[in-house]
Amino acid sequence: MAGRDYQYRKARKQLLASQPMCYWCKEKPATTADHEPPLTAFPDPSLWRGVLLPACLSCNSSRGARFENARRKKPKRSRDW
Repeated sequence: MAGRDYQYRKARKQLLASQPMCYWCKEKPATTADHEPPLTAFPDPSLWRGVLLPACLSCNSSRGARFENARRKKPKRSRDW
């Protein structure tokens, strides 16, 4: 169900159908589905296993940026190049 395949789109539609509030800030209506754990934690999106959480765009974007920035700051080993 990772990435943007049919199963993901179907699960996202079901998740957002009831117009839930954002799981993270609990203030705004959810407009996106947040991957928990994040997709960036896996070498390939097809390996992702986790849950989708309802999230507003700002929370989802800031979480994604935070995880990506942390990943970039890690020292690279010769195997990672």
